Amino acid sequence: MVDNRSTFNLTEQPWIPVRTGGTVRRIGLRELFEKAHEIEDLAVPIPPAAAALWRVLYAITAQITGLNTALNSSDPDVDGWMAARNAVLERGALSAELVAEHFTSNRSKFYLFHADRPWMQEPRLIEECLVASGVNKLVAGRPAGNNQVWFGHFSDVEPQPIPAGEAVLHLLVQLYYGPAGKCTARRIAGHAESNSTKGVLRSTTSFHPIGANLFESLVAGVPGPPANADASIDRCGWEQPLLDPLGPPPEPTWPGGLLTGRSRHAVLLVPDATGTLVTDAYLTWAWRAPSVEARDPYLVYDTSREGRAYPRPASSDRAVWRDLDSLLLRASVDSGAAPRRPALFDGLARLPSEVRDRLRLAAYGFDQDGQTRDRQWFSASIPPVLRHLEEHDPITAIHIGELRRAAEAVGRRLQHCLGDAWRDVTSAASREKDRGGPWPVRAAQHYWPSAEREFWSRLRTGDVDADPWVFQQLAHRAIDAALSPTDEADLRIARAVDLARRRLSRVLTKETR
Repeated sequence: MVDNRSTFNLTEQPWIPVRTGGTVRRIGLRELFEKAHEIEDLAVPIPPAAAALWRVLYAITAQITGLNTALNSSDPDVDGWMAARNAVLERGALSAELVAEHFTSNRSKFYLFHADRPWMQEPRLIEECLVASGVNKLVAGRPAGNNQVWFGHFSDVEPQPIPAGEAVLHLLVQLYYGPAGKCTARRIAGHAESNSTKGVLRSTTSFHPIGANLFESLVAGVPGPPANADASIDRCGWEQPLLDPLGPPPEPTWPGGLLTGRSRHAVLLVPDATGTLVTDAYLTWAWRAPSVEARDPYLVYDTSREGRAYPRPASSDRAVWRDLDSLLLRASVDSGAAPRRPALFDGLARLPSEVRDRLRLAAYGFDQDGQTRDRQWFSASIPPVLRHLEEHDPITAIHIGELRRAAEAVGRRLQHCLGDAWRDVTSAASREKDRGGPWPVRAAQHYWPSAEREFWSRLRTGDVDADPWVFQQLAHRAIDAALSPTDEADLRIARAVDLARRRLSRVLTKETR
C-alpha cells in the first residue's frame, strides 16, 4: 500500500508561484529550472518567504551549473569563478540534460513528508518534542504569542490546515526568520530545553538582482566565493546528515551551506492522510551551541561603535531608496555606521555590462524585533541602477549618497523643529503625555514620499548633485500639510511654527554647507 504522504515531492508538485506573460501559476522545482529562461520572475506573495526561496534556488542553480565547484583551489582569487559565471549567462538557458540529471539523481532528497529525511526538516522532533506546536505557529501572519492579528482570526481550538505547497513557504519563513526565546520543549538525552535563538535573517532586508528572465536572475544571484572558500565539502541544508543537536552546528560552507544550512530552528510538518494538507507542526530549537558567524551575501551590514558588523535592521517606516548608496558604494567612509554593501554586489559589478545595466533589484524585508514580535513585512522594486556601482561610475555613486544624506538631514531637522514647536505651545501635562506631539508624524507622512519622488526624478535625469534647498522646500510644504486650519488660526501656534521654519532653514544651511 502506497503512503500518500510520501508522494509530495518538491521537484514535481506545483508549489512555487511564478509569473510568465502576466499569468501567475505554481510549478515544481524541475519545471522551474527547465523553463527558467521562459519565466519572468517569482510571484511569491510573502516577502520573507521569497527572500528565503531565492537562497534555496541560488544554491540549486550553483549545483546544476557547476558553479559550486568552479573555484580553482590552486588559484585562490575569484577571477576564474567570475568567468565561469559569465560563461553560464552567455548560454541563455540551463541545460535541460543537466537539470534532468540533477533532479533525477537527487529526487529522494526533496520529499516534503519523507519518514526518515523530510526536506529541510528534523524528523526526530516527533519523538523529542513533548507536544506539537500547532499549525497556527507555523503559518506566518496567523496570531501566535503576542503578535497582532494580521489577515484573519484563527484559533488553536479549531486549527485550520493549509495546503502542503503553501506550507513549504511558511516552513522557509520559520527556518530563516524564526523567533528567539520560548519555544516548544525538545528533550535530548533526558534533558528538555524550550528556548531558541533568532533566525539568521530575522529583522533584515534582502536585496536580489532581477534580470530579463528567471534564468538571468538565478545565475546573477549566485554569490561569488568568499575568501578561503572550499567548495569540495559544500552541502545544502537538505543534504546535511542528522547531527547531534547538542554538538556544534555545521560550518557555513560555500555556497549551499551558507545559503541554506544555517537555520537555528528545527521544524517538522505533520500532514494529513492524503499528504496534501499540513495539519500540525513542531517548531523548536535546532542547536544549543552558537553557530560560526558568517555574513549573508544579500544584506547590508552596518558597524557598531565597538566595531562589530551587524545586518542593517529592516524597518517598514524606511523606504528602500534610503539604502541605495549603501548598495552602490563598496563602503561608506563618512557615516558613523560604516555600512558595507551586500557581498553579492561585488560580483554583480563584474557582470557583462549589457546584463548588469538591465538588472533591477528586489528588496524583501521583515520588520521584527529580536524576540517574537512581527510588525510588518514588505517588498519593493528598485529600477536598474547598477551602472552606477562605484566600480563603474564612482562620481554618480558618491553624489547619490550625498543626495540621500541631504534628504535625511532635512528630515531629521524637520522632526526636531516641529517637536520643539509642539512643546512650546502645549502644557506640561501634554508634553509629559506626548513629548513630540502629532506634528512631526504628520509632517513625515508628507515629507518622505515627496523626498522619494524628488530623489528618483533626479536619478532619472542625472541631476544628482546634492542640493539641500530642494528638500528644504519639501520640508516647508510638509509643515503646511501637518497643520490643521485650527492650528494656523492660533496666534501662539503661528509664532511657534514660524520659529520652527526659521530654525529649519538656519540649521539646514549650516549642516549642508
